[in-house]
Amino acid sequence: MWPEWLRGLGRAPDRRWSFGVALLVTAQAVRPSWPFLECTYTRKWVKQLPDDAPLQIAAKRLRPAVEAVAWSSIGLQEKALKNGLRTMMVAGHTALEQITDADLRSVPVTVSSGSDVLDAALCSLGVLGRTPLRGAARRMRNRRLTPAELAERSKIPERFRAVHVLYLEQYQQRVSDVYATTRHKHNSLEHFWCFIDERYPEVRSCAHVRPAHARAFIPEAIELARRVQRGPGAGEREDRSTAMQWLTNLRCFFADVCTWGAEPGSPFEPHAPAAVPLERHDLRNLGFDKVRRRAKARSVEAVIDLEREIPKIRAVAIRRWDQAQQSLAEEPGVRAGREAETEAFWDWAVLELLLQSGLRIEEASELATLDVLRRRHPDGRTYYMLHVKPSKFDHARVVPIGDGLGRVIAEIIRQVKAFYGTDRVPHCDHYDAGEKRALPRAPYLLQGCRHPSPLALAAIRTRLARLSRLAEARSADGSSLIVRPHDCRRAFAPEHLNNNTPIHVIQALLGHASPDTVMVYAKLYPSTLVEEYRKAVRAVYTDHHGADSLRNPTREEWAEFQASCSMRDMGTHLCALPTGEHCARGLVCLGCGHAQPKKSATPVFRRMLASHERSLTRARGNGEPAGQIAARELEIVRIQSALRRAEELIADVAAAIEAAA
Repeated sequence: MWPEWLRGLGRAPDRRWSFGVALLVTAQAVRPSWPFLECTYTRKWVKQLPDDAPLQIAAKRLRPAVEAVAWSSIGLQEKALKNGLRTMMVAGHTALEQITDADLRSVPVTVSSGSDVLDAALCSLGVLGRTPLRGAARRMRNRRLTPAELAERSKIPERFRAVHVLYLEQYQQRVSDVYATTRHKHNSLEHFWCFIDERYPEVRSCAHVRPAHARAFIPEAIELARRVQRGPGAGEREDRSTAMQWLTNLRCFFADVCTWGAEPGSPFEPHAPAAVPLERHDLRNLGFDKVRRRAKARSVEAVIDLEREIPKIRAVAIRRWDQAQQSLAEEPGVRAGREAETEAFWDWAVLELLLQSGLRIEEASELATLDVLRRRHPDGRTYYMLHVKPSKFDHARVVPIGDGLGRVIAEIIRQVKAFYGTDRVPHCDHYDAGEKRALPRAPYLLQGCRHPSPLALAAIRTRLARLSRLAEARSADGSSLIVRPHDCRRAFAPEHLNNNTPIHVIQALLGHASPDTVMVYAKLYPSTLVEEYRKAVRAVYTDHHGADSLRNPTREEWAEFQASCSMRDMGTHLCALPTGEHCARGLVCLGCGHAQPKKSATPVFRRMLASHERSLTRARGNGEPAGQIAARELEIVRIQSALRRAEELIADVAAAIEAAA
């Protein structure tokens, strides 16, 4: 009758028509559905209940817990209270302690607003024995499927399921228990079994598969891989690396089955073919070598694009954070300002953490404060190392923490402690979405981004993509360049190669299984080419200045040079860098800590400032990329700083400094 009453058909006047329904639902004599509750005023119904009613008791307990969630708004708190009561009605619970994670996952997306606040409130009341979760993480907490369940949910014919399940179970025990590997092997074999069932129905078991059957699957796999390609230009590219992975998994399957079937009393004995149907030589001359070469060529192009565009993206990230901090300092009580500062900070922190550590996205997600290791040199100096948990190859490693990476980690810890209002990073639950298993509770670094839970992998990817769009990053062909988390590893390797870090050290820092992976980047920076170029430049210098310019100075010449260069005159600045020290800025004095602007150069600085401001206005009008505009703005800040320092000098001090030069 309820749908008819909602449409106004046959219902009593005024509010009397809903009294009976409200009584049945709030007394929990019936269990309503979520679509039904979406059309009701359940909060008003519960308020009319007596004080000893289960729903009234639950509402009185839940309200203060919901209001204590500091990071939520009043509107979300009301929705959380309403969703909590509705969850109890749908499940038929009479107490808050009966609510489970399954009940929270069953809340429809259409009314899920406020569910995160409800989750946090239930955790604070001890109803849920974990730390709060975001909605996406709560819904994605699925358990690992067993090989039997994978086969049951697939299209694998019944006659092949026994060997399929047996192989996956044995592979997990003997070789690798990585869930992603199990899923990849399952998918590859599923394609093959479906092909055999369609093309060769006379093959009744795995033992009857012959080399002709396996070889016939090769062109089918290549064609299928083209159809399932994702991303831009899918189905048009000639790449067949996906097919190669399927065929490699199939070859390994038959090799393992035949090998394990030869063991005494092996359960694989009735499933093993007379000979291995697919060998390594069967996969030669199929175009896969060309695919690898094209993939390497694209990787080289991507690295070059990243080296050109990453500085723009970093400039945009730090500029947005600085602007958000300034806005928050001007209006500290504005909630929108705090949220904007938090978002800008985490954009910068995620980008810098990945760029300066070279970590994989799952490795960065699992970092905890316990992974920051403090060590001492024999001479007593302290240094820090970052412990990286095993991920791709089940090998742990350590990464030295330099000044840049140390600052990023320190800022993240400061931000997390400020979010929770504690003096240390709190422990929280985490979940490995790839392995479908819960991680141990620990003080994870990437947590507390507007919610008391770890930062999701999808959120990390979204933040990098947003920064790429804001910086208007472009590839060499003019297309939009979206930086992915793994691209930060590709930028990490060339940066260290440019700083003459040995190949084997970069391999250890990145956790590669072989130096061959690093050699892809090394080919971009061949040391022989660089050295030959330096020889050519040195020869041109010698021809111009003469061979005498390269000789060592005499003691008298060196003393005269040292006396005259205790403070060198650079035109607009006076350089106080000690004689003989290398200038890391390449004699670009703006913004250098060793350079003191000259008071006599004030007119020059004013002309420079006016010129750069005109260029900035012109760049904005021409729609230059945001990264270039950010670089121009930083240059103006340096000129303004130099002009201010020069103007602050009083006349006698300025004259004394310039006289000393």
